[in-house]
Amino acid sequence: MMTPSFSAIADNAQYAAVVESRDTIDGKMVLGRTERVTFPDIEGLKGVGMPAKIDTGADSTSLHAENIHLTSTDPRFKDIEGEDLIKAIADAYDALHTTQLRDRPNKDDILVHFEMVHPYTGERLSLQRPLYRLALIKSRDEGHLARPVIKLNLDIDGNTVNTEVNLANRTRFAYPLLIGKTYLKKHAWVDAGFDYLREQPHATLIGRKEQASIDGIPLAVSLAFDNKYSILHAKKIKIDDDKRTVTFNLEGENDKDKTLTLPLYKMLKFVSSERPMVYVTLTFGEQDYPILVYLRDRSKHNTQLRLGTEALNQYFAVNLSDTDLSDKPRQTLSTLADNDDALMISALESISVDDVTILATPSTTIKTPLLKVERIDEKQADYTRMVHYVMTDVDGEVHSIDKPVKRKIRIGEEVRPIVRADIALPHTTITKDIALGKLDKAERPHTELEISPELVPDDVYVNTRATHLLDKRAPQKAGYVETVKVEGMHFPAKLDTGADISSIDATDIKTFEKNGKSMVTFTYRNHQGAKKTFTREVVRIMKIKARDGEKARTRPVVAMTVTLGKMTHTVEVNLRDRSQFDYSMILGKNFLQHNLVVSSDRQFLLTKKTK
Repeated sequence: MMTPSFSAIADNAQYAAVVESRDTIDGKMVLGRTERVTFPDIEGLKGVGMPAKIDTGADSTSLHAENIHLTSTDPRFKDIEGEDLIKAIADAYDALHTTQLRDRPNKDDILVHFEMVHPYTGERLSLQRPLYRLALIKSRDEGHLARPVIKLNLDIDGNTVNTEVNLANRTRFAYPLLIGKTYLKKHAWVDAGFDYLREQPHATLIGRKEQASIDGIPLAVSLAFDNKYSILHAKKIKIDDDKRTVTFNLEGENDKDKTLTLPLYKMLKFVSSERPMVYVTLTFGEQDYPILVYLRDRSKHNTQLRLGTEALNQYFAVNLSDTDLSDKPRQTLSTLADNDDALMISALESISVDDVTILATPSTTIKTPLLKVERIDEKQADYTRMVHYVMTDVDGEVHSIDKPVKRKIRIGEEVRPIVRADIALPHTTITKDIALGKLDKAERPHTELEISPELVPDDVYVNTRATHLLDKRAPQKAGYVETVKVEGMHFPAKLDTGADISSIDATDIKTFEKNGKSMVTFTYRNHQGAKKTFTREVVRIMKIKARDGEKARTRPVVAMTVTLGKMTHTVEVNLRDRSQFDYSMILGKNFLQHNLVVSSDRQFLLTKKTK
């Protein structure tokens, strides 16, 4: 088969489908599941982009703050302080049942005092704002926790919204800021399939290998497409708990080194250890980027800095076909729109190779695309040498393949046969030479294609902000409540971009073993009167983070097929009693990532409400 001109494979229509279609919809911006937020009215934080989680399932917006306390000039609260003052205000204004506190004409009579810590410098900023109202959060002991709510200007990509923000200790959460409906209503859609979506057009292009510097120390930089956090080479690490600082020796290229003392951002916990995290200023060419890294000795590695997806998502996109772009004039991902022959992929794709659908990932180290398979057996047949190999597709089905060997390449001590394969890409199929390598079944259960720059004639770009970019198209609009179909039942479900996986109501949960498999039976009920008992294989056990003073809980996770409009996907669903919630099911990121944008204003945009 002839290989077509690559201009027919991926032109700027792919950029339009992935990026431009998600700029604004119906006059409202589209946000990803995480974004960088700035505070235009806080002098000490101007220009600082704070990572935030975007959650259509959260009614309120919440900000991490420390040393939160209230003061009042109202004589009714004279000589009352601390939690007693908050309780007295809540009682006096009947904050649980009325809006008297919010509607009072003079908001300056009660002030909220709080501190925010500058993430880069560690400077503590003492702030105060009028109390707007009290948010009363239902606690697990049937009481309510009162959180002070203020009004703040929050800006995302030039879109400033004056919104209610409740102040709380968020140290147990991954992000210091949660953007909820108070910001999102009337202002934004949310696409749970992307992180830092607003950063895409102006993401700086870097090569698969790079040089950068920190405080004048030159560093070799590598990339990790499957690790969230970045790692910086450091020795002699000392933590001062009293000062909340970390002192370490930064060792770079050419025996350059420097001792740095930086504010401790937090400790990153691993199974058997923890590592200090700090913000460093990374210089690429003439641009500076504040990067959150954790510190550890990387003496055995070839690079001193490994960039993870959190840093890549905030600032960069990768030109897999080039290196050392920091030495050249800065380009952004938006240049892809003008390149008819380039291809944009994510860190995880599904690709059809010889009509077998397998997972595919980009590689920064190989030249020839590499197909990792379970078995490779070669034999001589008449006038050609043949290779037999086994592929396991994304559904676990096994496929036996026999092909002639075109040639062989040696990588270290491994010799890899080269075969010709048909690879399906958007709009066409190409025929390409690929290498065969042994799959480590302990690491990967299914066949995987490692994509190299040689896959296509022109540049290959890696955009880590989403997965399965080759399947992306202009998104459909959905309300925050929609009707879903599960096992013949139709009922309303909540679309929650803050949830990692979906969840369904389950009671009478009983686990058991059958034919060596872990199984579970459970009863589903909803407020519409439906009831059904299910038996499912347990895919895994999900551990739920515990609140302070509580034990961690676990939930069984099963696979269920869910239909929303014309969209049907089999997704992981955790089981829990949802009888106290308004909706018997929530759809999380694992369903919503499939070309949907969710509204925080409206319901039933994609489906009709059940009667």
